[in-house]
Amino acid sequence: MAGPFRVLMVCPQFRPLVGGYEQAAERLALALSARGHAITVLTERRDRAWAREEFLERVRIRRLPVSLRRGAHTLSAIVSLSLYLLLRGRSFDVIHVHQYGWPSSLAILFGMILRRPVVLKLTSTGPQGIRAVLGRLHGERFHRALHRSLSACIVTSQRAREEIAGLGLAPSRIHLIPNGLDTEVFCPPTAEARANARAMRRLGDSPLVVIVCQLRPEKNLPGLLEAWARVRLSQPRARLAIVGDGTEMAGLKAQAERLGLGDSLLLPGNSPEPRAWYWAADIFVLSSSFEGLSNSLMEALCCGLAIVSTRVSGSEDIVEAADVGILVPVDDSAALGAALAELLADPDRVRASGLRAADYGAQHFSLESVSASVEHLYAALAPTAGSHSRPLPP
Repeated sequence: MAGPFRVLMVCPQFRPLVGGYEQAAERLALALSARGHAITVLTERRDRAWAREEFLERVRIRRLPVSLRRGAHTLSAIVSLSLYLLLRGRSFDVIHVHQYGWPSSLAILFGMILRRPVVLKLTSTGPQGIRAVLGRLHGERFHRALHRSLSACIVTSQRAREEIAGLGLAPSRIHLIPNGLDTEVFCPPTAEARANARAMRRLGDSPLVVIVCQLRPEKNLPGLLEAWARVRLSQPRARLAIVGDGTEMAGLKAQAERLGLGDSLLLPGNSPEPRAWYWAADIFVLSSSFEGLSNSLMEALCCGLAIVSTRVSGSEDIVEAADVGILVPVDDSAALGAALAELLADPDRVRASGLRAADYGAQHFSLESVSASVEHLYAALAPTAGSHSRPLPP
């Protein structure tokens, strides 16, 4: 195989910002770096306290200056990214973009100028999918035409594949590669580890349903609470943990009080170790209105949890095909509640679904296999990489 590759990952949002796409990009960057590739992550310096440059293990993080003044952020980010690509883009073998919209359009344009392949990773679908995002940009037709010139597009679900194909990108350039996880970390617990995780949360013998997410509107957590109020009628001992924080927290607390959920609902906020919540739980629930491929869904599968999910991108490809749980229509709290109650009433099915989930996760989401797939894609796009010596970009 050609290489090692010098890869520029364009991630306008990256650490210390934390979210699903940021975590997936970070894991991939670290995994590719561990395989011997030189990875530079190009992101925005949105706070002067953030270092202009730092290393995360062997991954270089470069933060470009941007203005956060009203109306100036996008323009300043475009100027900074354009200058970097113009002056230093030729030093890389591959440009890998993790956020679509104007960042991917700029990368594609400079990829043409510099004769460098550009890979785009799609991170969501529906209202936050690529067709919707490009539709909100000035010059939509121009942006759509640019994206038809992508060297390759990585999608994590069939729905994402359909969205980018709908823009006219050739099917041969669309590659289904999931996000990767460290499946030695996210794995089923030993009996002792599970007992400890449950004891720390004082669960006793109560079944636990968990969701780990940022508390944002698209997660439809109010709908989940409505569903949970129904579940309590038949499963009064069961408990629901919504692990995370965000703009919805105050509203959720008020709604929980109105619904009289009491101690059946746990709102612990952000957790430094979400794995312990998966290990303590019996069922993972995803109530989202739309997704790309939920990282927490992947983590829960790898930890061996049965799944109840709305029929969103990613979930719809996995849950029924792998026989790991139940899919329900989006924004249907009655169906969501009925599915949760159905599984909670059948512990044998929950255990069997969890075993199949763990097998599926280990086979499909291993970071080693995912990074190898991305590496093979780079090799197809830049077959002469590593055949000549170039200095690392400053």
